[in-house]
Amino acid sequence: MTVSRLSSLFIVGLLFTFSNVMAGDFKPLKGQTALRVCADAHNMPYSNDKLEGWDNKIAALIAEELGIPVEYYWFPQRIGFTRNTIKKVDPETGLFLCDLAMSMPASPGRLAKTQPYFSSIDTMVYRTGEGYDLNEMSDIAKVSKEQKKLTIGLFDRAIATETLLNDGLEDQIEYYQFMAGDARVYPGRIVEDELAQGKVDVAFLWGPIAGYYASQSDVPMKVVPLNELGQRYIFSFAMGVRHKDESWKDLLNEIMTKRKDDIAAIISEYNMPSLDNVAATAK
Repeated sequence: MTVSRLSSLFIVGLLFTFSNVMAGDFKPLKGQTALRVCADAHNMPYSNDKLEGWDNKIAALIAEELGIPVEYYWFPQRIGFTRNTIKKVDPETGLFLCDLAMSMPASPGRLAKTQPYFSSIDTMVYRTGEGYDLNEMSDIAKVSKEQKKLTIGLFDRAIATETLLNDGLEDQIEYYQFMAGDARVYPGRIVEDELAQGKVDVAFLWGPIAGYYASQSDVPMKVVPLNELGQRYIFSFAMGVRHKDESWKDLLNEIMTKRKDDIAAIISEYNMPSLDNVAATAK
């Protein structure tokens, strides 16, 4: 056998191996030519149109296993999201606009859910280096009485609201609207803008959002998971598909099981608050 022939066989072998690695161990469903994801273009740390969110990276991982590209249909992830994305048919093609919605509550609902792939709890965030520490919600009243009256940034319907009111802090709360009319206005602004600029001294919001935006800020901040709330306030999130697409859900679960360590590693890059020592029940 000639050297030329050996070289050709070696190159073909490398290409075959490389293609197998890229395609992974799974095959797409019949007729599936792309992983079509419904996502929000301005929703970090989950997703954005620059593909910087953890869902963007996890979608790429799933597509890698299937050996197909990722395609996005962008729509704000708020009221009407499923109706206008994964459950909506394109009149021109007769196909649904997309086939996968990520970071959906794992509880039963309008979509069938995969196994959960992350869980979190609400958090308290404050600027560090100002002479006080906040480790529990009750510390706000203590610091306000003994050192400095703290202004609290709070989204409407926040879990922490009742506790703060019971602690007599109602006149120190600045309320913010969670969903503004402009879909580009994101919840993380309460950390990135209001807290960083000193308009509020402490803010309460959902763990993944707090962890991400605090880590991106030039102003040193501490994120305190509200593990004092108890385990009932830990919420898990999964991927959502249409209820009739059982085979698709099963395939996603298989991929997620195989790549669970990679998925966990991706999410860990975004400063997810710790769930260690969560109280069994609320105080």
